[in-house]
Amino acid sequence: MKQMMMGIAAALIGCGAAGETLFDFETEEEAPNIQAKSYYIGITNRFATSGEHALAFHCDPWRTGLPQWPSFNLHPSVNDWSGHDRMVIDLINLGEGGDYLGTYIAEKEGRIQNGLHASAILPERGYFQWVVPLKNWPQTANPKAVARLHLYASEPKSFDLYIDRITLLKPGEPLPVPDSPSVGRDLLPLMTETVRAMQARDAERSAAETHAESYWRFREACGIAGQETDKMLVGTASTMVKIRPRAAFTATPVKQVIKVRLARNEWEGFQLLVAPGDKDLKDVSVTATDLCRADGTVFPASRITCAVTGYVNVTGKPPYRVGYAAPTNSPAGYFRKTRRPESGWWPDPILDHMTRTDISGRDVQSFWIRVHCPENQPNGLYTGALTVSAKDIPPVTCAFEVKVNAFAVPKKSPLPLAITFWPEVNAQPGSPWAEESGKHRSDPEMPLNAWKPNRLAWGDFLADYYITMDSLYGQTRHQWDVLSRLKEQGRLGVFNLGYWSYFGNGENAEESWRQNQLPQLKKNWEKAKELGLADHAYLYGCDEIAKEYFPNIRKAVEILKREFPGVPIFTTAYDHDFGVGTELGCMDWFTPLTPKFNPEKAAAARKEGRQVWWYICCGPHSPYANMFIENAAIEGRILMGAQTVRMRPDGFLYYEISIWNMLKPLSQGPFTDWNPRSWTTYHGDGSWTCMGPGGMPLATQRLENFRDGLEDYAYALELERRLAACKDPDGDWAKRARALLAVPQDVMVSMTDYTDDPDAVMRWRDAMADLIERAEP
Repeated sequence: MKQMMMGIAAALIGCGAAGETLFDFETEEEAPNIQAKSYYIGITNRFATSGEHALAFHCDPWRTGLPQWPSFNLHPSVNDWSGHDRMVIDLINLGEGGDYLGTYIAEKEGRIQNGLHASAILPERGYFQWVVPLKNWPQTANPKAVARLHLYASEPKSFDLYIDRITLLKPGEPLPVPDSPSVGRDLLPLMTETVRAMQARDAERSAAETHAESYWRFREACGIAGQETDKMLVGTASTMVKIRPRAAFTATPVKQVIKVRLARNEWEGFQLLVAPGDKDLKDVSVTATDLCRADGTVFPASRITCAVTGYVNVTGKPPYRVGYAAPTNSPAGYFRKTRRPESGWWPDPILDHMTRTDISGRDVQSFWIRVHCPENQPNGLYTGALTVSAKDIPPVTCAFEVKVNAFAVPKKSPLPLAITFWPEVNAQPGSPWAEESGKHRSDPEMPLNAWKPNRLAWGDFLADYYITMDSLYGQTRHQWDVLSRLKEQGRLGVFNLGYWSYFGNGENAEESWRQNQLPQLKKNWEKAKELGLADHAYLYGCDEIAKEYFPNIRKAVEILKREFPGVPIFTTAYDHDFGVGTELGCMDWFTPLTPKFNPEKAAAARKEGRQVWWYICCGPHSPYANMFIENAAIEGRILMGAQTVRMRPDGFLYYEISIWNMLKPLSQGPFTDWNPRSWTTYHGDGSWTCMGPGGMPLATQRLENFRDGLEDYAYALELERRLAACKDPDGDWAKRARALLAVPQDVMVSMTDYTDDPDAVMRWRDAMADLIERAEP
């Protein structure tokens, strides 16, 4: 140990610089700031060997599902390296040694692997210089046109690296030596056994340790961004990412302006993340000012809500895996894989009744920021501020911009929806929950009853998410006052007149069927006509029925068509030819599960006058998109947006959004008592909503992403409309529009291969907005 410290001390002696310095990381412009899923790259004021700053490169221990090659690019200002024979990089490794570090030195264009390659195995903790020989350049690389310096790890194990002064040397020039006192201050204490033990990394670290690492990385990044990290840490994250409060997370520290772009009548948002510094935070809240355009036009603060995100405690083991996008060398850059979901606290309900909360320890608390653009808001750029406040510490104010597009999204769903909202419990017969819930089934505080006095509020709430209060099942669940209200508002979608089943067998099968099925359906039909709602009605039945019953289904459909002329007959019966050449050619609307949706067969059915929708339920599982609590939040948005644009179903069906296994409404937060179990052992299947105090409606993050996806789809329809009116169908604008309507590969390759990157989705969405605004009126 003594000899090691003497060696390091000797390495610190000396001053001055040799050669041509490419990077010394004294400015943020020299290097990227990357906070990826399992690695972090950013400027830090620790372990500098030149000046006051170095570049931190930290990686979580690699395991299946994490990026195999964490990497980044630097762009040198010196492009002609032909007169140099070495590149020298100062490295300080806090890891246990044995990790791989590689580089490619390449031109501006082409594959990075065409460049000069070198690699090193990192030694145990300490300072060393990596000398990269600049000889034996491959024929695919030009040493006179260097534009990219690519550095990467490979399946990191104990990777905690600080990079400083990168230097080019000519023949005969000596190696540079450290000239920063901070390297001695930081390195010598590092060599004590105590600190060595603290720095040891274990590939089997617990979730709490993983969260702690994320916290400290976030805190360091907030410090670099100029925040007072001893008091409060403030960052942002996309609404397409689930930020767990006590697990690994990735966030961007607030430094510059926070930006939101949206169309008139659209909802869009982001998460503002807050964590304590040295002490717990009390009474934390987020507030927004009015935003103003340059000419004084106001975007009112009343259209911006800042709600506390709630968390549910997942303890059971569900019967599904969850997906993630693993990096590959494919054109899209990713391939979707699956893994078992983790237990613990997961974000889900958005607690609109809570605008402030306490935050303890190293918890990272999300505030869900929604912006809703008025239908008549003038387009343009509006500026204002968001303020994060807490008791006894200075508030943090963030510049905030909202850009309003020069077009609108519709008030009602751009895609037909058939979705059940009818609160229920799910209990296995004979289970303790079945007995307990049965005792309280008539209790007015039980959520399955408490929503009814607020049904108009629930109807408006659901319509805000493009959902019409409806039920696929039963015949007496209609809330006629809600449906009439939505009709007046211009927000009414389609609704079910009532569920119907297929014929039985036997001598009196038709008469029995008529007596059991038709009387209430006829009453509902007359009521719909009386209220002027008939053109919104459909008839759904024969839920997921097998082929052997098709003759009996056909008999029922023939009668329904005579009794209810013009009303579409709708099913999820398992006819995957969608009536083309089958006994169910009489059916109007078919609905397969998303994996069974076949665009070619759907096109053939449409030629015969039928529609083909699609649906999800407790299936499919990953890698197909679904909306369980542990699934990536982006999946709901991808399903309703990009996948719907690419595949073009005629509508979307979902069996239930209000399975509430609770005796009382949600009563605490942000760590709530809401039961995440919904149908059988699933978490969130059939349950996209929660109930707050007094029976008030509460959305979930999954429901928010559902709506955001439909709004993405609305952008595509608007772009498609303008493309159809384009006077130059072969021009650049039209070509670009068709490319976006095909959905870029970096967003979606297939139904089982799609991105986890919110930036990819937003690039696609904003590119559509740009083209819409550039189109001729």
